[in-house]
Order: sequence, then structure tokens, then C-alpha cells
Amino acid sequence: MENLNYDKLAVTIADSNDELGREVAEAFAVAARAALREKPEIAVILATGNSQLSFATAVRERDDIEWSRITILHMDEYLGMSEDHPASFRRWMKENIVAYVSPKAFEGVRGDHEPVEEELERYSAILRDLDPAITVMGIGENGHLAFNDPPADFEATELIKIVEMDEVSRNQQVGEGHFASLSVTPSHALSLTIPTLLRPDAVLVGCPEARKAKAVKATLEGPVTPEVPASILRTQAHARLFLDQESSSLLDRVRS
Repeated sequence: MENLNYDKLAVTIADSNDELGREVAEAFAVAARAALREKPEIAVILATGNSQLSFATAVRERDDIEWSRITILHMDEYLGMSEDHPASFRRWMKENIVAYVSPKAFEGVRGDHEPVEEELERYSAILRDLDPAITVMGIGENGHLAFNDPPADFEATELIKIVEMDEVSRNQQVGEGHFASLSVTPSHALSLTIPTLLRPDAVLVGCPEARKAKAVKATLEGPVTPEVPASILRTQAHARLFLDQESSSLLDRVRS
């Protein structure tokens, strides 16, 4: 395992995807215990998707997290998608984490609620009321955070909004097996904004796999720019990025 710094961002490079998942789960457990010492209950924002499976597996196996005091929120959902659809992120969260850890509550983004403006208002109120303590998220193949595709709004005033997904992001969903083709992949989603994702005291970013290597290199070694949404992480001293050997394979690796 290797530890580096890129501007304000601490980066850990694990030996494998499984080790990455365990490291993120350990950091999450530490942050949760610290937050629960200050408050009787907390909320956390967790990511979904294939690259989060190693974290999900590791965190649900731990016995040192008081899930009964934790409400789980998540980051995004396809516009118009019901929870029973195989690609639903609400469904993913319930099947991969909630069913194992029995949190105090799980508040899902209802992508199929109409009118959608009511859902944006409802989830914004949840975010304001619960003021999440921890974010755990990944980085997309185009450098996105949640579904904030490039060019991302680093100063969005909304807490959650409707976004149009770019073709790279939609093709990623096809490549991960969620949809059969680009033509049937949703074009819009409800997504937490970047300021919302970065607001919690602890921001933990797990990004494994070779298909993310170009995005990781642009994130860490290119300019901080809305064209690479994840590059904003380098300005966040309270954030930590966890990579594996594959996702870090294009980095120069000589950092202080």
C-alpha cells in the first residue's frame, strides 16, 4: 500500500480492489464512530454501482458500526425509473448494503415520482434536516461524481437536481451490464450536486479498476477544472481518495 498527496487530497493506493474496499470501510467506520460521539444519530451518503461492491462487501462484514443510529442516503437515480427495475440504484442499495446492516432508515431518491419537482423538494428537505456526516463515493469513467458529468457545476446552489447524462456516462452503464444498449439507457437522472457531496466532514472516494485509470490521471495530474469533475477533490482537505493498482496505473506516482 502506498500513500501520496495531490494538493490537499490524500491518496491511498491499495494492492487490490478487495484491499481498497477494506480500507474505505475502515475509514468509514472510524468516521462514523467519531460522528456518533458528537451526535446520537447521523446520516451518510453512499454510492452505488459495480465499483462500490468491494466497499459494500467489506463494510457490511464489520461489527464495529452502530447502524441502528445511521440513516443511509444515496446519490442518484435515473429519471422515471421504478425501484423494481434491475438497474435502479435504490434497488442496488437495498440489496447490497441495507439488507445486511439494518440501518435506522434508508431514504431513496424516487426517480419515478411525479411531479419530479416534488421529489427534488422532498430530498432537498431530507438533506437539509439530516445534514450528512460522511460521503462515500466513486469516480466515473468520464471523471464524474455521482451523475455530475463534465462540465460540472462546482458552485451549484441546488442540493439535488435533474442532470443530462453524457454519452461516456451512459456507455459506462451499458459496459457495466445495467442496460443492453445505449438506445435503452436513460438520458437523464436525479443527482446530488457536487457541493452537496463535498459538504460532509468526511469524504471518502473509492475508485478501483483499469477502466478508471484515465479519469484518475486527469483527476490528479491535470488542472482542476469542471471538465474533470473529480479534480475538485484536490481542493478538499477533508477528502481521501482510495485507488488500486489498476486505477492508479497511469499515474507518475512521484508526489509529496
